[in-house]
Amino acid sequence: MGLFRILKKNSQVFPNKIALVVENYEYSYKSFFELVLQTIQNLSKNDFNTNSKVLIVENNSLSHVLSLFALSYLNATAVPAGKYYSKNHLLDIIKVTGANSIIAGKEDCLFFKKKTKIKKYMCIENSKKFPFFFKKNKLINLNKKIDTNKNFIISMSSGSTSKPKPIIFSQKTKIIRNKLFKNLYKITSKDNIIVTGPIDHSLGMRTLFVPLLNGCTCVMMNNFQIPKYCELIKKYKITFSVLVANQIYDLINSPKYFKNFHLKKGLVSTSAKLLPNAKKKLFEKKIKLFEMYGAAEIGTVTNLDIFKNKRFLSSVGKSYNESIKIKILSKNNKFLDHGSVGEIVCKTPGQFNMYYGSKELNKESFFKGYFKTGDLGYMDKKNYLYFKSRVKNVIRRSGITIYPEDIEKVFINDKNIKEVAAIGKELKNKTLIFLFIIKNKEIHESYIKNICLKKLSKFQFPNRIIFLKKFPKTNLGKINTIKLLRNFRHPF
Repeated sequence: MGLFRILKKNSQVFPNKIALVVENYEYSYKSFFELVLQTIQNLSKNDFNTNSKVLIVENNSLSHVLSLFALSYLNATAVPAGKYYSKNHLLDIIKVTGANSIIAGKEDCLFFKKKTKIKKYMCIENSKKFPFFFKKNKLINLNKKIDTNKNFIISMSSGSTSKPKPIIFSQKTKIIRNKLFKNLYKITSKDNIIVTGPIDHSLGMRTLFVPLLNGCTCVMMNNFQIPKYCELIKKYKITFSVLVANQIYDLINSPKYFKNFHLKKGLVSTSAKLLPNAKKKLFEKKIKLFEMYGAAEIGTVTNLDIFKNKRFLSSVGKSYNESIKIKILSKNNKFLDHGSVGEIVCKTPGQFNMYYGSKELNKESFFKGYFKTGDLGYMDKKNYLYFKSRVKNVIRRSGITIYPEDIEKVFINDKNIKEVAAIGKELKNKTLIFLFIIKNKEIHESYIKNICLKKLSKFQFPNRIIFLKKFPKTNLGKINTIKLLRNFRHPF
């Protein structure tokens, strides 16, 4: 059963229940499904079909969600992208993925018509030059056979590298991930779930599909802002939320809103290790907190229930399903014993299909069926996983391995410091460490140096301390390390 038929079933079981809240509008399951039917007919009449690779240039909007479900019925391939992408980036995506159709606003449609050879367009704004996305049609019953194994999504991987890889997902993969997530967090139709990340990325898309495939109410944010987030939680009685670590820090550092913050079902922290001080504050509010580890390519592979596993707070949990296998791999491609640091590799039924258009990358990314995550970590004797660093972020100085996270953690709980990032760079045959700081209060370089002297080993000392007003970040809230170094002009 594909995404379309699951949604159709929910529209019959919960016709009057709110399915989706987006841009201050509420749509029942019945009205939302009717809009999906209308979208399918509009796309079909304009020759969108199983051979279509459709670039969707939209943020978290109604048209973006409708497009995903409509394209799932047509057995077409969606290439989701946000309006926050630069035009050059979008042109690169078209080139890499072979996109041959566009769903976008008027301005973007005009741009792509001028700059590309693409002929098929659907415009979300009424325009004489392009077919209108929201054109009303007489609704008809649709019973087309859906191939859930066919390529459905080509998604750009996220991360701090700013060099995303095109990841292919089938509908089957998305449905498997939904079931794993549903069973892990005991999601039912009584839950109300909020989407805080961009749905053109894997995590945001998962938090979109989970509520809509399980008869829940899905409340979707376009831009994450603490006041709006807390307002929506209260208004729609949100029971469950997934936030990246930086969003949680922003919430905790907003006492006016954090004071009354509560989620009945729970809060999941993802994308980065949540620091002990943040966990403590959530403990005090008796919020059921989970920490998970995963990646766009493999989905969620570990889970840690913070309340039940206080002894393992420094870990990111363990495999929560017997079908999910985790091992640690050495540089020489040998599986390591407990306690040894190496690359985290995983095997899961929620695994992506492959990277698009790169046989070499697909071959390099697996070892004996295990996906190589590019993360370093180790497992203890009870199979709890401990994350150390990204392989690419590791700093090697004078033969010593240095993990940036070990430097950052000595500063992050300091009330005078809001955010910190340690980055290594090879310059003139030297390994230099740059320590970027965003201040909460007025402090000077001498203050940071004193902390370094007290809490860091000499080989961890930064060569340069830089105070900034803000960090460049990805749309998922992660620090963009490439932009951070590129924007900073250093004298070395």
